[in-house]
Amino acid sequence: MQKYVQLPWAEGIDKDDLTPVDSNFVTKEFGEFESDVIYKHEKKNIFFYILLEQQSTPDFSMPFRLLHYTVLLLAREFRNANPPKKRTPKDYRLPAVVPIVLYNGKEKWTPVRTFKEYTANHGEFGDYLIDFKYILFDLNRYNEDEIMTTYKLLDFVFSMDLQHNSKDKEDFHKKLRKLAALQNELTDNDVRAFLAWIINVIFRGKKPHENFEQEVFATFRKGDVEKMTHAFDGLLDMERNSAVDERMAEVARKMIKHNKPVEEIMEFTDLTRDKIEELRPN
Repeated sequence: MQKYVQLPWAEGIDKDDLTPVDSNFVTKEFGEFESDVIYKHEKKNIFFYILLEQQSTPDFSMPFRLLHYTVLLLAREFRNANPPKKRTPKDYRLPAVVPIVLYNGKEKWTPVRTFKEYTANHGEFGDYLIDFKYILFDLNRYNEDEIMTTYKLLDFVFSMDLQHNSKDKEDFHKKLRKLAALQNELTDNDVRAFLAWIINVIFRGKKPHENFEQEVFATFRKGDVEKMTHAFDGLLDMERNSAVDERMAEVARKMIKHNKPVEEIMEFTDLTRDKIEELRPN
C-alpha cells in the first residue's frame, strides 16, 4: 500500500490487519463489467474498495459507479449492525470507504477523479454536494522493473495483470515460482487473497470447477509449484479458447448480416449450426 499510495495515512496500514470481504453483493447491476476486491481494516474500521477497470477504454461514469458501490457497501454495514441498537447512539459512525481504481487499458485515463466534478453546476453549491475522490492506479504508467523493485504480494498481482494480455505462459510460471519462494512470508489470508484476485480479476471468475481455488491453495501450500502452474495453464487455455470463440462469433454475426448461407458460415468459423442460429437477431 505504501509503495503505490503516496499519502500519509497509508504509512499506518499494515497488511496483516487487512481481511478480504465478500464483494458479490455490489456487482448485480453492473456485473458484466466488474471485477472487484474489498478489504477491511478491522482496527481502524476502514474498507478499501478496489475496482479493476478491465475495459480497453476509460469509463467516464466511474464516479457514479463508485458512489453506487460505496452506498451498497455502507447500507450493508448499517443494516447488519449487531445488535441493531448499536447504530442508534450519537457516537455511531459508518466505516470509512476508500475507493481505488486499477486501470489496465491502453488509452490514457481522462475521466474526472472527484464525484463533484461529475455533478452539473457543482461550482454553485460548494460543500453542499456529495463529493469524494478515488485513488487511481494506471498500471500502464508502470513498467515491469518499477513494479518489481520489491517482491510484495501486490507487486506480483500488478505485474501479472500488466503482462496478462500477452498470454505468456513462461512469464506467468516465472512469477508464480518467485511468489512461491516467499511461501514462509505469506499468511493463509495472503495466499487466498492472491488466488481470489488472479481468478476473479485476471481470469474474470473463470475456473474449471467449484473447488479449483481450494485445490490450488492446498497445492501452493505444499510447495508443488509445478502442479500449480499446470492448473493455471488450464485457465490460460480456457481464456484463449474463449477469446477465439468470441472472435468467430463476431465473424458469424457479420456473415449473417450479409445473408451468407449457414453452410458457408459453418465452414469459415467452425461454429455449429445451432450456435449460428443462436447468433441470429430476433
